[in-house]
Amino acid sequence: MELEHATLVEKADLVSHVAGEAHLEVASTMVMPLGQGELVINLGLVRYLLSMDHDLLPLARAAELLGVSAERVRQLVIAGDLPGVRLGDAWAVPGKAVAARRHQTNRRGRPLGPRRAWDELRAGPVDLGAVSRYRNRASIHRGRLPRGDLAFVADHPSVRVSGVAAAVGYGEPLVDDPASAVLYLPASVQAIVSESVAFVEDGLGPVVLAVVDDSVWPLVSPPEAGSRSHRLVPPGAVAVDLMASDDPRHWSAAEHLVRADG
Repeated sequence: MELEHATLVEKADLVSHVAGEAHLEVASTMVMPLGQGELVINLGLVRYLLSMDHDLLPLARAAELLGVSAERVRQLVIAGDLPGVRLGDAWAVPGKAVAARRHQTNRRGRPLGPRRAWDELRAGPVDLGAVSRYRNRASIHRGRLPRGDLAFVADHPSVRVSGVAAAVGYGEPLVDDPASAVLYLPASVQAIVSESVAFVEDGLGPVVLAVVDDSVWPLVSPPEAGSRSHRLVPPGAVAVDLMASDDPRHWSAAEHLVRADG
């Protein structure tokens, strides 16, 4: 179709089709004439989504795959248990993240309080089939950081490392991505750090800042300063964070960490 010769209806259909190719549900498409029959269509968002590596799914489709309601998926995204991006009035989630969630078993349980969660993450046993039980371990903020700012935060003496970098530190044969990070920090330090770095909230971002209440923070830090694991969170917490990945190698590493720590 040549866009300049298309009718208003055809142009509206084209926008809907392109959005559909991006696996998105479009709440509304506004088409309006301008001047002598000219049409202005904002395709910037659609082009952006099509350029992304993520296979985005609408909440309804994600809910169907997970066997839950769309509202439940929305709650998981808002709580940080499932990565997602907000598009106007709607949410979308990466298909790979949904696949990772399906890898976990369907066992459910009441989420543990912060202190109980860290007690279990430190001493075990850690139930990787019900990682949502540990959701209260921290307030999860996902986003993006410039490389220099990421290094600044990671090097802060009160920050502890999790994710793939921590798994490598514990001896797991994984490959760390320097642009990605899972970092735990006490709430008091987060307030200071936020004034020094350009952290941009992004539900699909590669950087996770997990903020822990100061009263619980002593349970997060390893007991022996100067040991190999001084800058790392306990293996159980690393395992829980790895289970959010879409890479089966990370799941295997998580299971190995839990067994080795037990």
